[in-house]
Amino acid sequence: MASNLRRNMNIQNILISNVVDLTYPKEYFYSSKNSLVRLIGIYLSDTAPRVDILEESLTKVDYDLVKSIYHFLKSSFGLMRFNCLYEISALEKKSQSNEAERFIKEILNYNLPIYRESIIEYQLILDRLEAL
Repeated sequence: MASNLRRNMNIQNILISNVVDLTYPKEYFYSSKNSLVRLIGIYLSDTAPRVDILEESLTKVDYDLVKSIYHFLKSSFGLMRFNCLYEISALEKKSQSNEAERFIKEILNYNLPIYRESIIEYQLILDRLEAL
């Protein structure tokens, strides 16, 4: 019993961030290290490659690909309580209607560093969880 309490306290100490909103993981997974590791691991393995592809869109926008990736990111970022869902929805709509490439690139230039920062932060949290 005491070891479970100590582990939960350690998990709570790990689930602290100034970069990402950890409300969802704290509410639903704080007592299960394995579930947290799986959740964050899946988020990273699914999201990081898509962000890499979006970076490639800075040179030439593939509207269908951007639309597909942003459709995925809406659910992924929504689950992880990422605070840019409005921008993601806007970009998805802009890519559906083949809006000006310049507009899409501007938003990508603004958002990609934020996406990268969240990936780095979640990787640090995952590393700390795995070290428990």
